Amino acid sequence: MVAVLNKKGFKLPRVEKEKFISLMHLGLDYNREQGLFSIKSCNNIENLMDTIGSILNAEVVFLQTCTRCGKDFPCSNCKYNELCTSKDLPFSCVCPQCLQDRKQYEEYLMKF
Repeated sequence: MVAVLNKKGFKLPRVEKEKFISLMHLGLDYNREQGLFSIKSCNNIENLMDTIGSILNAEVVFLQTCTRCGKDFPCSNCKYNELCTSKDLPFSCVCPQCLQDRKQYEEYLMKF
């Protein structure tokens, strides 16, 4: 089973205090009012994904946020999925729709 999470906000089942503290040290943030976790730091992202995966009993993947239009999208929709070095990690990328728009793609390339 695969759990697709949005880095901006996702729910986890209630965990014991030590596990919660570990999640915070690994780079999560928790919004008590909304009851949502979010990614604060990606420094320990692989350990964080493993820990979340063990809590959910599932493989964890994150949605990407498009740098052009701001939409969230899964890596599985991208034709470059097999070549990508950051797939399924909570980073930014260009969504398939913006990649198809030649003008948007050229503007994106000009940034680099």
